[in-house]
Amino acid sequence: MYVVKNSAHALLVALIPLAVVHAVLVAMAVLGTQAVQPTEAPAPDQVLVFYVTRLAIDGSLLFAGHYILRQQVISSRIAYALMGGVAAAAGYAIAMRNSLQMSTPTSGAVLTIGLLPTIAGMFAGFLYGQFAGLAPSAAFLKASDEGLTSQFAFDGPTRVRTSVAAIAIAATIPTVLTSVLSVTVFLLMPAYIPGIPGFVVTAAIPAQLFLTILVTTILPSTIFVLSLHHIARSLHRHRAIEYAALGGLMALGCAYLLSPFTPLTSISYLLIPAAGYGAIMGALYRRFAGIEPVPLPEAVIATDMNALVDADHPARRQHPVILSN
Repeated sequence: MYVVKNSAHALLVALIPLAVVHAVLVAMAVLGTQAVQPTEAPAPDQVLVFYVTRLAIDGSLLFAGHYILRQQVISSRIAYALMGGVAAAAGYAIAMRNSLQMSTPTSGAVLTIGLLPTIAGMFAGFLYGQFAGLAPSAAFLKASDEGLTSQFAFDGPTRVRTSVAAIAIAATIPTVLTSVLSVTVFLLMPAYIPGIPGFVVTAAIPAQLFLTILVTTILPSTIFVLSLHHIARSLHRHRAIEYAALGGLMALGCAYLLSPFTPLTSISYLLIPAAGYGAIMGALYRRFAGIEPVPLPEAVIATDMNALVDADHPARRQHPVILSN
């Protein structure tokens, strides 16, 4: 029996999706307070304190959930993803209960807004279980050592797994990269709208772009990654570099087919980022999906033993002749 290790670097990696989501929520909340009180801008220190507090609460609950699963000797990625979602939802509830947000969500949108940190928490739990690694459980140390030496040596054929979590992570790449580029652009441009401080616009517009692009691209990106995985599997490709190359080629093809619908943009400006996005999505999927043994073929149900003849047997290509009087 194995448990997930205690790992500081895995916890930092797991906090990345939560950090992104809380940044989006804080930016939208700041913009909301400006809409209600245009003359009173929140202090940057106050915004930072709210952000760090929310992130610290989620990180503490995530590690507490890991400790509980470790005590129960549970190490599956699904369990860690569910634990991360529960921890993030609990953190959101604690923040709402103690007024740890810049503005109160409007009536009827409390649960809807809570879905975003919950989904990010599921990603965080999966990432922690992925990056922390496994170690033999102290309660089952002997059995774990025996399993490590006898059962975990496998020489048979393998293939890349179909992983829902890996598909979800890879499908968010267009949203994340586009949002990062938009943040860079708005930081370089003088963001000025009368009555609204520049830092509010610089933070809020990329946050709105993040939500908009996430809604519009998550389904096409999911279909793209799933198609990429099955094409790579049919070609018997296993390595991350092969997934990246295939993803880049597929994205180039998709961009070329969509180029007539984007007359305002040169096709070269569409093909280059598309190839990069596709390559990153393919490599990330391979990184998080892992491999599995090729399943055994289905059992043959036979009612006549004479029918169990190999495909290359001579009896399959010629017929015996029986002379009858």
